[in-house]
Formats: sequence, C-alpha cells, structure tokens
Amino acid sequence: MLGGRVWRHFDLGSQLFNPLRADFFDLPPVPGLLDASGAQIPGFSADSIKGQTVFLHAFASWCPSCIDEHPALMEFARSGSPIYGVASLDDPAQTLAFLQARGNPFAKVGVDRKGQLYRALRARGIPASFVMAPAPRLALTLEGPQEISALQEKIGPLLPAKS
Repeated sequence: MLGGRVWRHFDLGSQLFNPLRADFFDLPPVPGLLDASGAQIPGFSADSIKGQTVFLHAFASWCPSCIDEHPALMEFARSGSPIYGVASLDDPAQTLAFLQARGNPFAKVGVDRKGQLYRALRARGIPASFVMAPAPRLALTLEGPQEISALQEKIGPLLPAKS
C-alpha cells in the first residue's frame, strides 16, 4: 500500500517508462493555434531540431509561475530569438486559450500532455527552460520562472547570432 502511494506520488511509472528522450520525440501542434497570416503554428520533433541550437520552454496554462513568467518570454521573443514551446501537462484547448489571451512568444509549440519531454530532459517541474546546442545535446537547464534579465544573460549568449 505504501509502495503504491510512493509510486503514484513520484509518478515513477512515467519516469521509469518514459518513451521520450532528447533524441526521440515528436510533439504535435496545438490545434487552432495560428500565426498572424492564419497558418497553423507547427509542433516539432527531435528530427526537426537535430544539429541546431534551440531554446525550448516547458509551460502549462494552469501553472501560476508560468503565468508570472510569460511577459518575460514575450519580451525575449521580441529580441528575435525563436523559442520552441512545450505545452506540458495541459489540455490543448487550455493551451490555445492561454496563448490567445496572453500572446504567443513561441515560433513552434508542441503538445506534451503527459510532461514526458521535460522529464526526459531531467527537469523536476514546470516552468523549465532548456538550450540544446546542438540538439539533442543539452547545454543548459533553468528550472522555475525566469526574469527577462536571466533569459538575456543565461540563454541569449548560447543562441545563434541574429542576422
């Protein structure tokens, strides 16, 4: 009985039997999330980012820290550095409503309903930011909400120069 509660509390099933890895994942897009021209914003996969330097950010619409951090992500995105969103542990309809209401800082957004990708990248919760340089090599992990200054100082220098 105690073992079962510990198993569920720490979500050991998802951690021990996680089918996703930094070099093996495919996140579908958030249905209905459109760019300014009306085109669907795509999801992404390990194959689509392989060999690139990318900034991934795991978030959820229900997460208070994610809500607090969102303006910093919006400002960072205005600098021209693309952010790939990982909608973790969230219903895609809620993710869509969240991004439509608050703005979308993400160039691509993938749905990770079970939160398996951020766990595969060894984060303990959300929000979590990752720089893969080059993907699938993990160069940086930042857990918890970040201020714009931390994003600029810690993540900015690891990303390719904007042309």
